[in-house]
Amino acid sequence: MKELLIMSKKEVSRISILEQLKERKLTQVKAAAALRITDRQVRRIFKRFKRDGPLGLIHTLRGREGNHRIAENLIAKALELIKTKYPDFGPTLAAEKLAEINGLKIDHDTLRRKMIEKGLWLPKQRKPVHRSWRERKDSFGEMVQFDGSHHHWFENRAPRCVLLASRDDANNLVEAHFVPSEDTLSVFDFWLRYILKHGRPKSIYLDGNSIYKTQRPIQNQGEDFDLTQFERAVEELGIEVIQAHSPQAKGRIENLFETLQDRLIKELRLANISDINEANIFLETFIPKFNGKFAIPPKNQANLHQPPDERDNLEQIFSIQKERTIQNDFTLRYENQYFQLTNPQPTLVLPGQKVTTEKRLNQTIHIRLKDKYLNYIPIDKTSLDSLRQLKAYALTSNPEPPRVYAKPAPNHPWRKFSLTKPIAYQH
Repeated sequence: MKELLIMSKKEVSRISILEQLKERKLTQVKAAAALRITDRQVRRIFKRFKRDGPLGLIHTLRGREGNHRIAENLIAKALELIKTKYPDFGPTLAAEKLAEINGLKIDHDTLRRKMIEKGLWLPKQRKPVHRSWRERKDSFGEMVQFDGSHHHWFENRAPRCVLLASRDDANNLVEAHFVPSEDTLSVFDFWLRYILKHGRPKSIYLDGNSIYKTQRPIQNQGEDFDLTQFERAVEELGIEVIQAHSPQAKGRIENLFETLQDRLIKELRLANISDINEANIFLETFIPKFNGKFAIPPKNQANLHQPPDERDNLEQIFSIQKERTIQNDFTLRYENQYFQLTNPQPTLVLPGQKVTTEKRLNQTIHIRLKDKYLNYIPIDKTSLDSLRQLKAYALTSNPEPPRVYAKPAPNHPWRKFSLTKPIAYQH
């Protein structure tokens, strides 16, 4: 009675080669090349083939449990922990936390299959979308993708906030920082930290947010557009700004936020963090571990970051700068606050001159005339004491202040007086 053998296609394809080897039509080296295995493995398989025939080609573990099979009680314990402690964790992150916190080492693919079987995880159904692929840049610092993610990072433990993050296009290196809102000063603070750590990148790839790009044309200048504070700052530093026209165009930073909105939120929950300052301290250890796991070696080992020039005043560059005009009483107004220029000054100051106000990251105000910073004091024009103070400084700072003539109102009694009409006097 003939025995029925169940063999794979690979095992069946080996029979003819081994038969030729048995008949000495092939050498072991040529047989190994034909089967795409080593000659040592050919000797081992051929020995079993001569002894057992085609039966010797069947894997000895077929139909038996694997030698590295995970114990059922270990799987059950892991699934119970996922139900109670990690109910919304994905298989990969759950496997990491089980090993890190609970000491249960289970491969994430095995855990995924078990979680799907028990209904603890639903595989994502991805819609097929065709997009053209863009090759990565070659060197670290050649292009950095940047964006902000507005999200409930602390879930219901704290209000919604923003995670500003950058990702190098060549090696996936990530830098991140939590801020209350995505405003100009917060973005300036992020890039000041980045440049002090890595240097100036060659280019920054970001979206068309109004912080990064304006659509407001300069008055009477046709198609020319005024620069935003961010565009002005990076232009002074010699950094190219590349605008993306869709979220898919900056897919690597978007994928980063998708990953962090899964992993980082749960890490913050496990650490019981619900404060921006505590979260930023947590990022100091989380981001290096994240980079160690997901960063990749670039094609070229060159670093294209440039250190800040000694002439670059980063505090000045990363400040909100506005132009103001000096009034006749040597005052100017900025953000509903009056400032009185005092005496002496490092340069000649005249009424009508244009000065630049700088609001820096530490919230201090600086007033600059060309390359000289002027001396001033803040004043409050709403109080009588401040009015007296204003007059006193105007006199002491400028012994001969220009005389200002007030224009009478349209209904002023003087405007009603006419020489052509007789004046009637009543007795």
